[in-house]
Amino acid sequence: MKKLILILFPTAFFIGATQLAQPLQQFAIGLFLSLTVVFFFLARQKPDAYHFLPFRHFKNGMLVLAVILLLCATYPIGGYLNEPLLMPHSQENAEAIVVLASGATRGGDPGYSGYQRVSHGLRLLQQNRAPLLVISTGYSNFNRHAEAAWVASYTQMFAVDQSRVKILVSKDIVTTATEAEYIHKTLSQAGIRKILLVTSNGHIYRAALTFAGRGFEVLPAPTHNAESIFYASEHYLQSFQAAVHEWIGLIYYSLRGYL
Repeated sequence: MKKLILILFPTAFFIGATQLAQPLQQFAIGLFLSLTVVFFFLARQKPDAYHFLPFRHFKNGMLVLAVILLLCATYPIGGYLNEPLLMPHSQENAEAIVVLASGATRGGDPGYSGYQRVSHGLRLLQQNRAPLLVISTGYSNFNRHAEAAWVASYTQMFAVDQSRVKILVSKDIVTTATEAEYIHKTLSQAGIRKILLVTSNGHIYRAALTFAGRGFEVLPAPTHNAESIFYASEHYLQSFQAAVHEWIGLIYYSLRGYL
């Protein structure tokens, strides 16, 4: 059992680190790689350490991690993991289109996922699938309300009536659960209950259940389908990280009673 734990530790640590907020993620991965380099350097200086069982198992664990990362970067494993979470796009109209905007880069520019979500929401508005488009922009201690700026600028590039576009900006929006709660408080004042929910691939399942739990009648409107889900991210490794995040999120939300 100890052997298996040591072999799987590098993979488990790396996957766990990728689920942290960006500054912590960079620190954790950097620290892990630095300690690994030091560990191997010291072992090289003392050849007898190679026969030390914990070192041998950890070394094998690093090899397992390298193989996993190579496979995930080369093949759309994330797409296969996300496939069970994908929901069919609703063909019904709604009282509002709700887009979960998905953050921003450190420079304040739209990320690939955010660009896809907002673009899809604007297309649905142009198709008159609902009279109102609500775009939810989250908050983080890392980049504050960075996504609100690019969302406001980007929506003005489309030929839509800007009075039909509402951008939500609040420090209360930090997770999908808090987002659903805040949007419910906002839209319930206008009597809006039936929504087309726009988000990306695997996230649609957890988001739809969370919003339904807050009293919405949710019509799923994912940005991808069963064919395009394999190309939903900028690269396969990012897709894998997003898929792992969703499965972990589903377990956590189930335990917390958010679903």
